Amino acid sequence: MGREIWLKELGLFFLYLTVQVLFFRNLAFFDGMVMVFPYVAFLILLPFGAMNMSILLVAFFMGFVVDIFYDSIGIHTAACVLLAFVRTQLMKWTAPTGGYELSETPTIGQMGLGTFLIFIAPQIILHHILLFMIEAGSWAFMPRAILRALLSSVATLLIILAIQYLFYGSSQRRRI
Repeated sequence: MGREIWLKELGLFFLYLTVQVLFFRNLAFFDGMVMVFPYVAFLILLPFGAMNMSILLVAFFMGFVVDIFYDSIGIHTAACVLLAFVRTQLMKWTAPTGGYELSETPTIGQMGLGTFLIFIAPQIILHHILLFMIEAGSWAFMPRAILRALLSSVATLLIILAIQYLFYGSSQRRRI
């Protein structure tokens, strides 16, 4: 990837982290059952051509920074690294016949809504399930943790879709 792409991604990295820790950190709905983590969109929306090791390192660093601000003990780091690992596999499953253009990023306009949802929903769900299961810390709290993960996944997915429609809109056309 070129220098311009990395500079853009660096700016987005700090933007997603800033929004997460300043706004969404203290935002919880329904007595803490629903929390929104839009910072995962940065990891999901990295360009298709990003190297696997680079994605894992960025995921580790992003999770580590979020852990610092949330005063958690590595749960965001673990969940982000899992998300980065799973992302590569999902790219293979959702790739069109000719493959993806390596400089492109996954967007609704580029992938289509159905493929985009198939690409991002499992990543968000896995991230949230691991996050809340580690946070629960006991098998007695697992049903509540899984419910929180599913509800938070829906909320995060809706926020990411809103981001897609607001900022990426119809300016990018889907390529077949």
